[in-house]
Parts: sequence; C-alpha cells; structure tokens
Amino acid sequence: MWNIGNRTPAGEPVLDIARLWVEFTPFLEPGGQASVRLAPLDASRWQHLRPGQVITMHEDRSVAGTAVVLEARRPATTFTA
Repeated sequence: MWNIGNRTPAGEPVLDIARLWVEFTPFLEPGGQASVRLAPLDASRWQHLRPGQVITMHEDRSVAGTAVVLEARRPATTFTA
C-alpha cells in the first residue's frame, strides 16, 4: 500500500495498491536500498506521479518505507476489434 498523495473527500490520505518487485538483488535487508518497480492495481490513480516525488510505503497505517519516483510509464493502450 502506498501513500501517493490521493485523498478522501474529507482530506484523509488514501493508500493505493501496487505490486512491487525488487530489481538486481535477491534480498532486500530492512533499512536497505534498491531499485524497485511498482505495478499499480488501478493505474489511473497514479497518473499524477512525476520523477523526483517521494512516496511512502505502508504495511498498515505506519510508514514501512519510502521511495523516490525515478520514472513513470503510462500503461500501454491495447485495442481489440
């Protein structure tokens, strides 16, 4: 779960879901750093992210980690006939 800046109508933070995988390392120690990729459950809620933004990871309401956005790719559009 990630706090990426989305809010409820009352102004409370909304935690958004994304699948996470760590690149180039088989294990990430607590407090460690690594490049990761996120695959959002609902990509439309993540479209406002830009490189340089800091987002926070949560396992519950407490912060479990932080990330700096390095790149944001939009989902590929597919057309079916």
